[in-house]
Amino acid sequence: MPEKITEDLFNNLVETIADSVSKQKSVSFFEEEKSNSVVSGFNRLFGRQRPVHHILGGGKSADVLLWRNKKISASFLASATLIWVLFEWLNYHFLTLLSFALVLGMVAQFVWSNASGLLNRSSSQVPRLVLPDELFVSIGRSVGAEVNRGLQYLQDVSCQGNLKQFLVVGSQYFPSTLPLTTYACKLNVPC
Repeated sequence: MPEKITEDLFNNLVETIADSVSKQKSVSFFEEEKSNSVVSGFNRLFGRQRPVHHILGGGKSADVLLWRNKKISASFLASATLIWVLFEWLNYHFLTLLSFALVLGMVAQFVWSNASGLLNRSSSQVPRLVLPDELFVSIGRSVGAEVNRGLQYLQDVSCQGNLKQFLVVGSQYFPSTLPLTTYACKLNVPC
């Protein structure tokens, strides 16, 4: 009895699949004219509504991610690999690499200026790098304003007398010093 039910169910399933396959239009990959649904099916994998290029934001960043401009994508991959090797395998730090780059730049300028005198060429004028004072003044003012705002907030919390808020803010801003201070008070204050 269960075999008969299974066999009938299997036959119905096969007939349904055969009917749906016979109703569909067969399309070859080598046909010259393709319907719009077939073309959109190739451009949009898994039935998406928008193409991947549009989902990634379009433009040059999407071109790099989708390898449409192979030179830029390959150079990006090579530079990311080089940075990973320098930081992870060779255990360099950013400050060390910056110092090496500055020293190599100084050596190149020194050799270039001395070699131009030996080769009887006029020494080229290297443009001076001068940063404007207003840049550092504005950075200092903005950092100072943020520090003052943070100190004002901490002072407001400490002067309000709300122990719960004081402990919450203290544990957020000073997670290592609050337990240490509590432990030191426990040891020094008599019971």
